[in-house]
Amino acid sequence: MRALFIAGLIALLLVSAGLAGIHRHITQYDYIISQAAARNKLDFYFVKALIFEESWFRWEIRGPAGEVGLMQITIAAASDFATQRGFPLFQETRLLEPELNIEIGCWYLQRSFEHYKSSPNPPLFALLRYNAGESRADHWLKLAQSYPPPPGVSPEEHYLSLVDFPKTRAYATRILQRARTRNFWF
Repeated sequence: MRALFIAGLIALLLVSAGLAGIHRHITQYDYIISQAAARNKLDFYFVKALIFEESWFRWEIRGPAGEVGLMQITIAAASDFATQRGFPLFQETRLLEPELNIEIGCWYLQRSFEHYKSSPNPPLFALLRYNAGESRADHWLKLAQSYPPPPGVSPEEHYLSLVDFPKTRAYATRILQRARTRNFWF
């Protein structure tokens, strides 16, 4: 009986340590996210959901098309940011710094929101632009404006059905859902 109790206690401690590690991992950038999101007039949970999807909070990650860091920033986006703000161009290694990466990512995301502010669903079309580029997002917006949602289908579901890139459609769906539920555990 005593051995069973000790084994249970050890298991509980291991599970607690694991959960504490996950909690630290998913909250370690919350202050930086909250500051950059506020400066760019973005929802904290929306930005955090995007970071979860792009990198699962791994600052050192690199994408297949040259994107880097928590928000998978491209050199082109960083160059636009630097030019707009009057900064010298950034070395790629600097883009891995969480503060700079999140600031540039939020700036770019805010530009996407601004670009699609008169669309039927600015958060969705901003995500589509962030993932697939402006020309594709503009194409999907034109389709959305040409074909109204059928009866019984939510506007968001309808707009997503027009996205002919399954990975982009799933990407946007996951981020929107995670931002709504605020679930960053899995």
